[in-house]
Amino acid sequence: MAGVIALTGGTASAAPPATAPTGHLSCHGPVVGCVQDARRTLEEVRDRLGCDHRAPFPAIYVQLQRSLEAAVADGGTFDEPSWLAGSLNTGFVNLYLDAYEADRAGRPVPAAWEAAFEAARTADVNAGQDVLLGANAHIQRDLPYVLAALGLTRPGGGTRKTDYDRFQAVLDRAYGPAVQDVARRYDPLVALADDRWNPVAGLTAGQLFRTWRAQAWEHARQLAAAPDQAARDRVARRIETNAAQWAQLLGTVSVPGYRTVRDEYCRTRPGREPVPTVPVRAGAPAGVPASVRAGVPASAPGGVPASVRAGVAAAVPFPAPAGAAG
Repeated sequence: MAGVIALTGGTASAAPPATAPTGHLSCHGPVVGCVQDARRTLEEVRDRLGCDHRAPFPAIYVQLQRSLEAAVADGGTFDEPSWLAGSLNTGFVNLYLDAYEADRAGRPVPAAWEAAFEAARTADVNAGQDVLLGANAHIQRDLPYVLAALGLTRPGGGTRKTDYDRFQAVLDRAYGPAVQDVARRYDPLVALADDRWNPVAGLTAGQLFRTWRAQAWEHARQLAAAPDQAARDRVARRIETNAAQWAQLLGTVSVPGYRTVRDEYCRTRPGREPVPTVPVRAGAPAGVPASVRAGVPASAPGGVPASVRAGVAAAVPFPAPAGAAG
């Protein structure tokens, strides 16, 4: 069974308990079945959200679960699949579901999640930024607590870091299909090169995920090594502050009017109800290459409305921020 921690709003006041209640999902029986349950639950969230800007995050999470499902079914990937694909994966997904349901109900959520959900509701960010905002909150904020609650060493001794690092290959395999799925469903801009939509200068999204996962393990190690509650509280504050600062950076860059461009594109996808063409705003940002102004490249999803092509051309490239906060 997967143990998870309770969601807390704002800054965490305490580190997670060693044993915590089960959330939306629990893991019993074959591990591959646990991953399938998680995937189906995330598919339900994704489909329920439709064109809501919160949808790209569960959409990429579905692709990750598919990649993990294949790795588990293949066998031999992990030394302790019951931990990595069972307890850890289930507990991790539960914390996302906790945040999502709390936000839907108007309850407080941690600052990094609040920034992600608020950007999805109101900001002119692209779908890639929505994914990064969600991934930041989930990896940098949630993951250390789940890791610490479940333990960083195996029952018979030995670190679980080896399996944790092996999971990176699962994430890497999911990345391409996830990007294409988000581009097809929600935002053609994401089909362009990473630096066209990623607001962090000098780091690809894949590099960000690696960096964040390394930081999450280190924060979990600090939580586990804390000698008393006061020390755990200090680590928890560092976790919350770090994730909130990254969220601020990820949401800084936006293009006025791009929210409407995204909405039109999503609603004109097959199976969506058509919406009227939105006039393209005048005055694209300076420095947009002529090849991009001409429209979405051939590698982008087909059937992109002309108004959306023009809107995407006007929206890239984003100016790069001065640097990344760590």
